[in-house]
Amino acid sequence: MPLRYDHFVFNGVTMKFSFLPDDKSFEFSSIKIAPVSKFDDVLKGFYQSVHVSNGWFYGPEQELKKSPTENTKFKNRGPINCVPFFKIDPTHEITSNSCTDEHLRFLILSYGFLQGLYLTPEGYSYLGRTAYKPGKLNGLLMSGNDYANGMETINKFYTSSNLEQRNQMFACIHWFLLGQSHHFEWDQFEAQYKVLDGLYNLAGVKAKYHAGRPVELAKKYNLKLPLWAELDSTGKRSTLSIQRNELFHEAKYGGHPIGYSYPEENYSLEFVSFNTKLIAATLGIDTPYLSADPTNRDYWAWDIKA
Repeated sequence: MPLRYDHFVFNGVTMKFSFLPDDKSFEFSSIKIAPVSKFDDVLKGFYQSVHVSNGWFYGPEQELKKSPTENTKFKNRGPINCVPFFKIDPTHEITSNSCTDEHLRFLILSYGFLQGLYLTPEGYSYLGRTAYKPGKLNGLLMSGNDYANGMETINKFYTSSNLEQRNQMFACIHWFLLGQSHHFEWDQFEAQYKVLDGLYNLAGVKAKYHAGRPVELAKKYNLKLPLWAELDSTGKRSTLSIQRNELFHEAKYGGHPIGYSYPEENYSLEFVSFNTKLIAATLGIDTPYLSADPTNRDYWAWDIKA
């Protein structure tokens, strides 16, 4: 039997995904997102069995093997790690009469961007630690019409874009979310810079120097530019570009060998915030958050306009 909801009859493709502790069901563009029928059981199992810490969940524990020589010399067991690749039961499903699998995968990932979580289709592995608390990766919370309005806008971006643009946006959202799971700040910084470069490729703006890319992006989307992205008196450098060049080309972070120092700038907060706004603006999402101060630390509501 086809799936029936308030306005549509769905005979098409259904793709399950996880992990999302939100039981909201909604429709947009003849597409339905809803919890799976066993949502409560999946959530109960998650709370009873998964290793969590500070808003992240981790894979099953695994003892690392020792070599025969180590077994002879060392009496303690091998160290316990969480497996880096693992799967969990789906919490939700997305159903459409007309979308391809590629289209649905894009919508699932983008819904994760709105939720501030990395969402992945059933059968795909999670990589390392994964956020489970909504808003963890973007500082934004969904309510009311945000669901339908946000996904309607994202779907319009997909249908109006060519294959190259879709792939680039998918790459940006994927690494924006997944890159925050890195444990070390310099790895998180590098991930966010790659996202910035990817969004620059999508924007259709031109900067004479690499340091001018965030400046031009902020102008295009009418965003407040973080202090660390402002150009110096030469017009060729910024604190961000200097930091980027040292890390990418000189194995330094914060002016010293990687791991010996940290920059004074709060990139973990402010770079993620800047990229959140850039992704939202590129997708066409109309939200008051785009005008937020770069140093703002508060959680915001999306309040997405139709």
